Amino acid sequence: MAQVVCSPIRTVRSFQRLVFMLIGICSFAAAASAQTTVTLSTPGSHITVDTTIQGGTSGWTDFSHSDVLASKVKNENTNRRILMKFDTEAYIPANAVIQSAKLYLVLRQAESAESRPLTAYNVSRSYASGEANWYYFRYGQAWSTPGGDLGGSFGTTWVGNAVGSTYTFDLTNLVQRSVNGEFGSRYTRLALVDTGGVSLSNYKEFHSTRAANTSLRPRLVITYGTSTPTSVPPPPPPPPTTTSTGTTLRVMQYNIRKTMGTDGACNPDRVANTIVAQNPDVVSLNEVNFFSGTCAWTFDMGERLQSLVSQKTGVTWYRQNVNVNGGSTGYGNVLLSRYRPVSSSSTLLSYTRGVAQMGIVVNGRTVNVFSTHVEYYTAWWRPIQIAEAVRWILNFSEPRIVLGDFNSWPGTSDYYLMATPYLDAWAVAQSNGTASSFNGTGNTEGLSRLDYVFYSKVPALSLKSVNVPNTMVNGVYPSDHSPLVAVFSVH
Repeated sequence: MAQVVCSPIRTVRSFQRLVFMLIGICSFAAAASAQTTVTLSTPGSHITVDTTIQGGTSGWTDFSHSDVLASKVKNENTNRRILMKFDTEAYIPANAVIQSAKLYLVLRQAESAESRPLTAYNVSRSYASGEANWYYFRYGQAWSTPGGDLGGSFGTTWVGNAVGSTYTFDLTNLVQRSVNGEFGSRYTRLALVDTGGVSLSNYKEFHSTRAANTSLRPRLVITYGTSTPTSVPPPPPPPPTTTSTGTTLRVMQYNIRKTMGTDGACNPDRVANTIVAQNPDVVSLNEVNFFSGTCAWTFDMGERLQSLVSQKTGVTWYRQNVNVNGGSTGYGNVLLSRYRPVSSSSTLLSYTRGVAQMGIVVNGRTVNVFSTHVEYYTAWWRPIQIAEAVRWILNFSEPRIVLGDFNSWPGTSDYYLMATPYLDAWAVAQSNGTASSFNGTGNTEGLSRLDYVFYSKVPALSLKSVNVPNTMVNGVYPSDHSPLVAVFSVH
């Protein structure tokens, strides 16, 4: 492995001078190989922002010269969050495949022995050092939401009271997606937010890049390779076949009702087992809570399910969520994928609904997959939300697969807002004799077929089968909805 240590410029051998010209202030400690490790630690160049922001009367205060980074959740005046920005644009190649990205922070002070969850979020605005505070990300430019415009969450580290100890934040997925340019630039922008409940003594304080002792300062250690393998022989030609040349793609639509089963118990593990049993490649989840509401007071339910499914399958799963409340807490939809996404995004719909999107490459073709959930109780909101979703989805290339709980009955005007531009997978499979259901009806909630898989009318995508499986274990269903599993060939 080639070890790269980013440090101030110094005299080096002629070979190293050439490397300096190519990648700036990084020096190679070994010959190049398939992997390279970079440590980003220098203030102002590698770490362009590390600061605390605080709410209430201190909301306008600039903490960028402080030697500490602090977190706290209590009330409007004392809430604190940590903002950091790393220059992964200059120091990580655009084609890098991130094997590991770990942020290391050294605890300086803890108000009590209480262990607290600090969750990493990407930040959608490009904030500036000396200008960012609780209300503004730059001079005269306000956050959409005070406290920072937070995107998706990327892991939680529990911080105790071990002063002087180093706490590790795994940012591999965040750095990869930042390097891919998915968040508008190739810088890695993040906020560390205490996502636990309010308590009397939850203040945590870390050393910043201004710490007098340089060994205590933050550092982000990234190990990456390139997408082009070296010295790998080409695979042998495939044997002749008379079957379809398409690659199978299994998608699963599942309204998980906040992981509450028919026994009234909240059990993410039970939901994860249901997902794993169906062996899907992509999963659309509805009624997912984020740090609040039923079953999720102290954790991100989507992140918890992503972690459980990854553990149970032994492979890395990727996640894109949409929080219809627009902040770090709330409710929404989640996409989970075995495939590393080449793009991901989300949008909000009227009346607090949203759509999550992932672009994945299957058989050399990009397939755009979407997850949404529209209104049930207020019927006249449904056509507005569905029409908005259809318009936004048109921005993405075909083939498209749209999964969700549409709360619409087949044959209604709401249903045809989707069933006109797209094919209804269950209806097509039923016509082809490839639809199956444990209840014999295809219903996914009570006596209704409310969950759907819609897909593009293009030759690149052909439907093989659809199934509504029986998820009951010991007389209990993990949710009040049954999942819907559709199998496609991608040509």
